[in-house]
Amino acid sequence: MTEQPSGLFKTAIKDPAVRLAALGGALAGAILVLVVVMLSGGGHKDTTAAVQYPPAQQGQVAEIVAPAPRHVTQSATAPEMAAPEAAPVPDSYPTLSVARVEELEPAAPGLPETPPAAAEQPQAPDLAVMTPLPKAAPPPLAAKPMIAIVIDDMGVDQRRSARAMKLPAKVTLSFLPYARDLKKQAAEAVALGHEIMLHVAMEPESSEADPGPNVLLTGTPEAELLANLRWNLDQMTGYQGINNHMGSRFTRDLAGMRVVMGELKARGLFFLDSVTSRDSVGAKTAREAGVPYATRDVFIDHKDDEAFVHRQLVRVETEARKHGIAIAIAHPRDITLRALKTWLTKVQAEGFELVGVSRVLHRPASAQTGLSGTSG
Repeated sequence: MTEQPSGLFKTAIKDPAVRLAALGGALAGAILVLVVVMLSGGGHKDTTAAVQYPPAQQGQVAEIVAPAPRHVTQSATAPEMAAPEAAPVPDSYPTLSVARVEELEPAAPGLPETPPAAAEQPQAPDLAVMTPLPKAAPPPLAAKPMIAIVIDDMGVDQRRSARAMKLPAKVTLSFLPYARDLKKQAAEAVALGHEIMLHVAMEPESSEADPGPNVLLTGTPEAELLANLRWNLDQMTGYQGINNHMGSRFTRDLAGMRVVMGELKARGLFFLDSVTSRDSVGAKTAREAGVPYATRDVFIDHKDDEAFVHRQLVRVETEARKHGIAIAIAHPRDITLRALKTWLTKVQAEGFELVGVSRVLHRPASAQTGLSGTSG
């Protein structure tokens, strides 16, 4: 049971004046308490408001960096500096360390050479690398721009090889050493006025490509490499030089190419670098050994497409006009043979001279001047 007020206190509660006075007192007390609280708080700002740092301190605030999502690959360098992703190589060969033969460049005039500090002295240089290569006389230019067309892979497909021999102008025919009736085919080519070469199989970069028997391989002991080379060179007679069949791996190998050049020098043969690798040391080792050499300018039919072949033949003309000489390599294929049959006659009428490769050789100072076989 709730206790009820009684007597004077009950009468006071019912009096409106008393009730109003009580209400006013309560309100005044509340205002007083609020004032006291505000004064005792010292004017602090709401802690939830944004903190404004002075300008001098704004740069010292650490930036919060969130990690990239898992599906985003972060580059170690800036995007514009990142190297392009290399295309996969379709073979199983390991990376080949290739030695180089470089010519010494003269020091800049007026700048004294400063020897390195004793603690940074390099190892003794390879004399073979540091020795300047002998000078090579460029092929003499003729009154007309000269074009040497080389037909590779001759002899294996005898029907198309016979068609190549019947082209209406002089070309250089490069025969594979393992072709059947090789000496008979070569003799027929010479009788028809063509220059002949030997197309020696060398190791390609791709393990899936088959260059044929007795291929020259990197890492082979010198005696075995020389035996394979001599087997190839002995399969045909009457030729003046060789060029590489495939060889994108072997022609980068300094030791192997030196063995080849030593044998070519002994036999008085030249070397045409088909340039199946941009890092070929063929020309450098030929100069080093004193072997006459040349390098291919244009591949005509590495795409077996008629429009492409015609565009490449135009490139041959452009190269010959620009440099006085152009060396182009093609193959005994139907599209190529049809295109060459009309093109060879056309370029002669336009003032180009068709020659054998032996006419457009660079000859190092120690090179033998006389070469066996036909000449351009």
